[in-house]
Amino acid sequence: MPSDEGFSLTRPSLEAEAAATLQDAILTGVFKPGERLVEMELAERFGVSQGTIRGALKYLQADGLVEHRPRRGNFVISVTEEDVSDISILRDTLESLGAELAAQRIDDEGKARLSGVMEQMRQAATARQRRKLLELDLLFHRTVIALSGSRRLQDLYRRLEGPALLFLRMADDFYEEPQAIIDLHEPLLAAICSGDALRAHEIARRHTVPDADRITGKGRG
Repeated sequence: MPSDEGFSLTRPSLEAEAAATLQDAILTGVFKPGERLVEMELAERFGVSQGTIRGALKYLQADGLVEHRPRRGNFVISVTEEDVSDISILRDTLESLGAELAAQRIDDEGKARLSGVMEQMRQAATARQRRKLLELDLLFHRTVIALSGSRRLQDLYRRLEGPALLFLRMADDFYEEPQAIIDLHEPLLAAICSGDALRAHEIARRHTVPDADRITGKGRG
């Protein structure tokens, strides 16, 4: 088993906390894509019951980071070249629609909410907290989707969040300076907050394509 240094459980709500800890371990490479997650071993590792681990795995199944295979168990999802392309297409499709709708509906409260996430991103970039910046990157887009006002769009995006987190983790290797991630998001923030729906849609439409091309070897970092 890989080392679990830095992944101890310290807070209440054990199922949710175990899920967060497992997610962190997956995104930092402690558990690799395609690796089997054995309930008994995880329970021993984190000092909780198998029932707690079982509940935590269900959280991650819902988030799309873990898949359950009948009679085989739970596995970290694998990300193939085709998966990267699919995730990129789906993200750009949902995020561009969300950005357009958000720009059409944006009000002062929405502007403050989205700008607040961006400010947290700036702080994380300045402090070079790459793991936190990755999570805030997804939170930024989740907030845009929420501001769209479409429940169905939010439901669809929720199913993509686990794979999207893995995508962001893979793409992070191509950004030597965290500020580059901020520079990528500032124009989208400006377009949405100014109510420019067409520009917001266009910016978000190809937001992930360069990263997908680099991950699959079709582009140069």
